[in-house]
Amino acid sequence: MKLSRCPVCHSNLHLDALVNDGAASELLALIAPLDGGLGRALVAYIGLFRPAKSDLSFSRALKLANETLVLSNNRDWLRVALSQTVASLRAARTSGQPRPLTNHNYLKKVLSSIDEQAVVAPASPAKGKPTLEIKSTGHVETKAESQAKWEAQMAKLRPGKAMAPKEAS
Repeated sequence: MKLSRCPVCHSNLHLDALVNDGAASELLALIAPLDGGLGRALVAYIGLFRPAKSDLSFSRALKLANETLVLSNNRDWLRVALSQTVASLRAARTSGQPRPLTNHNYLKKVLSSIDEQAVVAPASPAKGKPTLEIKSTGHVETKAESQAKWEAQMAKLRPGKAMAPKEAS
C-alpha cells in the first residue's frame, strides 16, 4: 500500500514494505508508543548516524534506537538530552563538520550535564495553551525558609534598612 512520497527524493513510500522488513517493523513498533517529543528527538538523533553518501539501514537504526533508550530510565531527561545533542551537532555540521556520529559518547556527556531543574515536561495538547512545568525531585522550600531567604537577600541589598516582606494576595 502506497502511503505517500518522500519529501526529499519524491520516491514512493510503501507501508507493506516497511511492515514486511523485520527491522523496519520493529523500529516502527519501538517509536510508535513514545510520546511525540521523545519520538521526534529520537528519530532526529538516529539521523545523525547516517553516513553522508548512503542511507542508514533499518537494522542499524533499530540497534541505535534500542541503545539510546537504555541510556536513561527518565524519559524527560532523555528527551531534553536528545534535543540538545541534535541541535548542537546540527549547528556544528552547518559550520563545516559533517561527520556522522559513530557512538553515543556525546549524548552520554549531555545526559550527565543536564540539571534536573532544566527538564520541563512537554506542553499538553489537551490544555490549549502551551505551559511549562519544572520537574523536581528535590527539597520543597517551606514558607518560613522562603521568608528567611528573602530577608537575607534584602539585608544584603539594603544594609541599613529593615524591610517588611510583601504579603501575597
